[in-house]
Amino acid sequence: MVLLLFLNFLFTGGDTLTSNLVKEASVKDFMEAVSVTQDGKENIYVLDAAANQIIKYSNKLEYKKRNGKQGWAEGQYDSPTYIDGSSGLDILVSDGKNSRVQRLDLELNPISVLYTDLADFSIDLRFRTPVASLVMNSNQLFVIDKDNQRVVVYNDGRLASGVFGDYKSKGKLGEPVKILKDSKNYIYILDKEQKAVMRYDNLGNFIKKITIKGLDNFSIRDNILYLFDGSEITKYDLDLNSVIDKVSLPKTKKKIRYKDFLVLSDEKYLLLSKNELSLWVKK
Repeated sequence: MVLLLFLNFLFTGGDTLTSNLVKEASVKDFMEAVSVTQDGKENIYVLDAAANQIIKYSNKLEYKKRNGKQGWAEGQYDSPTYIDGSSGLDILVSDGKNSRVQRLDLELNPISVLYTDLADFSIDLRFRTPVASLVMNSNQLFVIDKDNQRVVVYNDGRLASGVFGDYKSKGKLGEPVKILKDSKNYIYILDKEQKAVMRYDNLGNFIKKITIKGLDNFSIRDNILYLFDGSEITKYDLDLNSVIDKVSLPKTKKKIRYKDFLVLSDEKYLLLSKNELSLWVKK
């Protein structure tokens, strides 16, 4: 039986927000930022879909480098959607309009490309529009296949080994857009259609669906799931299977639409809007 957790109902009438967030720093250097990630050295990378570029910063948001432009060649992009540095050693870019996932080193130099519209890929294990990707166990690549609403798994960066989340699966995906892992290698996928985070083990077996009212994005840090509704962050302990805290952004007259969200620590959060990356800290 699918376990659906409406986490906002777990707070009783006496519960209150334990802390608020204040903006400490920001950078405004993007045309249409869509995704943010961090590498093993705590550098920050922002993917700008309109500029077809990746911009690299220190963990203090000091500018380091940018690379990329519109095109088909390696190191070029066409409105990319997602960036992942969770391996700590390299960067993955989901370049869906070019039907590929690109792998870069931490200096943003191209290393390799996964493109599956080739004769040596079984037709049922190809993707056409990859919208997000993630490295698992150092040699497995998990790719969200937008056209088939599923995840395809590739061993050693190119050997297709299976799928999960498709129409035949328990834990069927409706509109998957983001994929992350926790410290125990469980997989989490943001499904925009179901307004939920879907949890799987690293073999693709569905575990449960997690949601809050108004869920818009999520992040993971130290085995804590951070669920974001655009103004509040609900912290859910994955070991305890319970809500442990909430933090809140200050109220504004005009609602800001955040494109992505990254937890640096329990005290620091990065929020990415179309034109700005902002660092928020607990008051």
